[in-house]
Amino acid sequence: MKKMLLICVVVCCFINTQAQSPIKYTAKVEAGYHLFLSRPLKIDAVDGGMGYQLGGKPNGLDLSLVNGISFKRNVRLGLGLSYLNYEGINGFSVFGDFEYVTIKASLAPVFNLKLGSSHINNQYVNGSTVAFVDLSGGVEHKVGEKLSIQYKAGFRFVHQSIFLPIRIGARF
Repeated sequence: MKKMLLICVVVCCFINTQAQSPIKYTAKVEAGYHLFLSRPLKIDAVDGGMGYQLGGKPNGLDLSLVNGISFKRNVRLGLGLSYLNYEGINGFSVFGDFEYVTIKASLAPVFNLKLGSSHINNQYVNGSTVAFVDLSGGVEHKVGEKLSIQYKAGFRFVHQSIFLPIRIGARF
């Protein structure tokens, strides 16, 4: 994982140094609230069983940082890292981020896909690590030449649960 991250950083730096390239470096900071919706799996507690990875109906928070590249300002690829907190159960996630802005305007629709790995420190020994998928959409408001504010909502499938993430972010 560390080698892959180092290779991606080197590739991004190399691409960013090419002056004629339509590819630019981009960064995004996001804060989100995950509203618990449901569990697609039913797990019956048995003797010695530890139950769901997230007990009860926990809502969550996440703080994310995404670094990547932008193609012609409307297609963006990046790598991200998030801090997670599901009502006292802390964790982190590492993910790939794909974003598409449909039009070049001061207020434009934006679609986002995150695929990655999420780890939480729950009741299991060494916590739980699972893959996750996050699909969202919303609007991007261009505030300045290099600053945009994003408002998004969607669906997040992780830790045997489905969440409705509501996010606000700033793209530089």
